[in-house]
Amino acid sequence: MENKNVNYTKTGTEVIKLEGDDPRLYYLVAHLAMNETVLAYNLNYPYKTSPEHRWYVASKDGETLGFLPVRCRKGLGTINNYYVVNDDRSVFALLIRELMWDLSADYIVEAVVHLRHEEIFAANGFIVNLWWKRYARMMPSQTMWNGLTRKKNQT
Repeated sequence: MENKNVNYTKTGTEVIKLEGDDPRLYYLVAHLAMNETVLAYNLNYPYKTSPEHRWYVASKDGETLGFLPVRCRKGLGTINNYYVVNDDRSVFALLIRELMWDLSADYIVEAVVHLRHEEIFAANGFIVNLWWKRYARMMPSQTMWNGLTRKKNQT
C-alpha cells in the first residue's frame, strides 16, 4: 500500500509530510536540528515543533536534504525555522511546491524567511510584504499559486 504522506520526484527525492508530534520526525530531523552548524544557519534560534506543526521533509537515499515546518492555526500556515542542505534551490522548490499544493486550499500561507533566502522564495512564487532586520515576511503571489491546489480526494 502506498503511503499518501510521501510524494516522489523523478530524481528519487521524496517529500514526507509529518504532523509535528509524529515520532518519525525525530528520526528524520533531530540530527540536523541539534547540529551546531545547522543551528547557526538558523541564527542560533532553536527548531520547535508542536501538534499545530506540519513538517515537509525532503529525503533521498535515506539522507535528509531539508525541511520546512509550518505552524497551522486559525486559518494561517506559517513557514518558519526551516533548513535546506547547501541552500539547494531544487530542494527549496520541491518543498515549497508540495507544501503549497497541500495547504493552500485550507490556509493562508506566509513565510518568515532569512533575508539571504528572499530571492529563493521569490523565485518560487512568494512576494515580500514586510522586512525586518534579518528576516522578511513573504506571501504567495496569487498569480503564481491560483488554481494549483490539489483536490482533497487526489493522492
